[in-house]
Amino acid sequence: MGDPDGGRVAIVFCSVGPVPTPGPRLDAVLAALVDIGLAVEAVPHLEGRAEDTAARLATAAGALVWVDPLSDTGDRRELDEVLREAARAGVWVSTHPDVVDRLGTKEVLVATRDLSWGCDVHLYRSPEELRRQFPGRLAADGVRVLKASRGNGGRTVWKVRLPDGAGSAALRPDTEVVVQHARVRDGSSTVMPLRKLMQECLAAFESWGRRGRLVDQEFIPGVTRGIVRCYLVGGAAVGFARQYPEGARPLGPLEVDAGSGPSAETVMGLPSPKTMYSPDEPALAGLRHRLETEWVPDMTALLGLVPTDLPALWDVDLLLDDPERPAPHRPAGGPVLCEVNASSVIPFPPEAPPRIATYVMQALVRRGTPALGRDLDSPRAPRGKEPS
Repeated sequence: MGDPDGGRVAIVFCSVGPVPTPGPRLDAVLAALVDIGLAVEAVPHLEGRAEDTAARLATAAGALVWVDPLSDTGDRRELDEVLREAARAGVWVSTHPDVVDRLGTKEVLVATRDLSWGCDVHLYRSPEELRRQFPGRLAADGVRVLKASRGNGGRTVWKVRLPDGAGSAALRPDTEVVVQHARVRDGSSTVMPLRKLMQECLAAFESWGRRGRLVDQEFIPGVTRGIVRCYLVGGAAVGFARQYPEGARPLGPLEVDAGSGPSAETVMGLPSPKTMYSPDEPALAGLRHRLETEWVPDMTALLGLVPTDLPALWDVDLLLDDPERPAPHRPAGGPVLCEVNASSVIPFPPEAPPRIATYVMQALVRRGTPALGRDLDSPRAPRGKEPS
């Protein structure tokens, strides 16, 4: 597909069989890349067949990757090594695995906790640190959220609370705690001894070749208002999505009827349906300004990245906490960082694909890819038509 004289871009996606295309959800991206003059090849990655993926990437100018960190069949460590090798050979990769390591894991919550979107959050590097430090924090606050450093779809996120709330005496291994798994989105919970929870969390440290870690974040009651997902291409917002707890009634792009939906005690994972908003939505203009001029530039600098390291498509999830809520650990009220997704962002706003295509073209031009020197500010004629 596309212009054979231009650069060829590989669309890499996870496959469990001989599936030739990534499916309709990425059709708009493929079409936008072709419209801007790029040849496109769908490259399915099969676990255990890394050599096939490597061979197909070896002749590509660039690669766009839609593969989750974790799946029911494993993780993407094998693919990441293929991508690193391709990048070393001169292939432009978005997002480079080394960038995902800094930007797209839950550890970014710790790295950026002193920004104005930060909160009380800590990193446990070992099961021993978890056992030594977590009980005291849980006893003091009454509720905490544990997140494995890598994950998706709520696979490794637990909300943990004490039945009697904060201020409890020192917790013992047999102290009962109430646990909600983010992947279970019906508000149900399980009561278990603290020692059993600690045992369940061991898997987080064993993951990713025993390089997994666990992040401990304060619980934000504003989750009852849902989250705002901010979609970005590079450092620019290209749209937003809102997700709400089951039963919550939205009152515009930001507000929710306070009397609707579940209580903060029961809410955890949010249903998957999203309400999309344009990047120019007036109600989100203030949030967009802070995102583009404050949070993203400051985060990029903190993580030791430069703007051109940022992915061709990624998102920032923000919880809308009450700015009046007492929060002694936080430098400011308002939006709180929940997570950053940089591995596989689907779905996305309709405004995203043409912006992605331009971002990819600009990246390839910077790298000197042949036949890509056209003026990117000039609109390209629709497919099948020549400019008059």
